Amino acid sequence: MSTFLVTLATGQQGRATIAALLKGGAKVHAVVRDPTKPTARELESQGVVLFKGSNDDIDVFSNAAKGCKGVYLNLLSWPDNLDPGRQAADILKACKEAGVEHVVASTAGWVGDRGKWDNPLNRNEWLRGFCKNDALVEDAVRRSGIRYLTILRPFWFHSNYLPPFVQEFYPELVKEGELVHSFNPGVVFPHINVDDIGRFAALALFDPATFDGEEIELASQNLTIDDVADAIRKATGKRITVRTRTLEETDDSNPIVAWHLWANAVDLTVDTEALEQKYKFRFTTLQEYLTQEKAQLGYLA
Repeated sequence: MSTFLVTLATGQQGRATIAALLKGGAKVHAVVRDPTKPTARELESQGVVLFKGSNDDIDVFSNAAKGCKGVYLNLLSWPDNLDPGRQAADILKACKEAGVEHVVASTAGWVGDRGKWDNPLNRNEWLRGFCKNDALVEDAVRRSGIRYLTILRPFWFHSNYLPPFVQEFYPELVKEGELVHSFNPGVVFPHINVDDIGRFAALALFDPATFDGEEIELASQNLTIDDVADAIRKATGKRITVRTRTLEETDDSNPIVAWHLWANAVDLTVDTEALEQKYKFRFTTLQEYLTQEKAQLGYLA
């Protein structure tokens, strides 16, 4: 039975990856800030071995990585983490010294294609900083010296339409049943279910040779904002309206606006059909996800 180390274990991606690893019969180690928190205690009740510390506690990682075959590396990005590249390098150094042979790192969509975000079309400092920091993490992965390397770049989470995230990204949807956006007509935005990220990460961790060197834009569908509204309507039977932000409302210091404007300027489309065929992986559609989570859409009037 293989053992794997998971970072940010109590976050969405961490919990999804742990669930998939445990389902596959693996053992899991996790570094957590506070083992007494409910999310951490829930992991412990599932058999996860917890190590108390932060992502800057390298001695903790040296201990947590012992006996682990692979590590799932997912770090906070800018501005929450001012130096994720250094943090990633330190963690991976500890993992390599402990005998870890495979790193599966999760960053963000198209971070590996610098031409898509480091250009005049991306005028947003927040988004540029976010992509730059994730690119530094990817550089640290490639330089780590760990035998097998895999990079996953997931896109917009399905869970962003559910509490608590919907209040931040789409407050008008909560208040008025209105999807307010900054997309140009017909522009698509790749989407992914977090549980699918976890299942895909586990698939890679269980098969390092097949996934060695793979850098994968991870998405299930390329959706317009009207596609999203239709999925919510079909899942709930509720009336959902769609409205484009006015110029006066378009504050690109808002991260959600920055992502929308980036999609207008650069093609973010992912070849999802090729992805499914290559890896024989069945992704969850947004409508399937929202139908499954219909109870959480009770905020809609």
